[in-house]
Amino acid sequence: MAGKPKGRIAPRIDDALLTETLSRQTLSEQLASGSVHDALVADMALPPLLSQREQPASIEGCIWRSVTLSDPKAQRLRLRDARIESSDLANIDMTAAALERVEFLATRLTGAICSEAQWKSVLFQECKLDFALFRMASLEQCVFEKCNLAEADFYGANLTGAIFRGCDLSRVDISHATLTNADLRDCRLDGMRGTPDAMDGLIISPDQAALLITLFGVRVQW
Repeated sequence: MAGKPKGRIAPRIDDALLTETLSRQTLSEQLASGSVHDALVADMALPPLLSQREQPASIEGCIWRSVTLSDPKAQRLRLRDARIESSDLANIDMTAAALERVEFLATRLTGAICSEAQWKSVLFQECKLDFALFRMASLEQCVFEKCNLAEADFYGANLTGAIFRGCDLSRVDISHATLTNADLRDCRLDGMRGTPDAMDGLIISPDQAALLITLFGVRVQW
């Protein structure tokens, strides 16, 4: 029997420490050192998120606003207690990245590669995530609000306790995904593909039932 789902935990950000906007040069130096803490970053093309030796950075307690990518490589990135707002991170490669207590607000993540990532308590609000790859990723207690996830790939993903509110999940692949205690109400599910491995406690609305019965190959007989 599925247990009671846990709620998302918001980022722990100390606004009192974010008094000055970091320059691109300073941010570049901190990223090269492998660690960025309590940084306010705005209106810039981010320096590479991997060092010249392809080592991932650890980013914590930060707010980034209106940033773009100069290099999409962000494999194994460590992001904790952070908020990213009104930014363009399309095609970012966050393979095997670890995110905890992070918020993405009004941010473009079209084509993002998030396979084998370990994400917990992450909020996506009014984001573009179409064609994003979440294959074999863990997205426990993550929340998607009013997001475009059309054609996203959740093959083998762990979506335990994930909440989708008012999202476009058209043509999403959920093959072998775990949907235990996930909530898909009020979402568009047209063309959803695949059969999940587990869906104990999955919450759907009555109007979605017929579509999902067809998707999962269930036959209703009288």
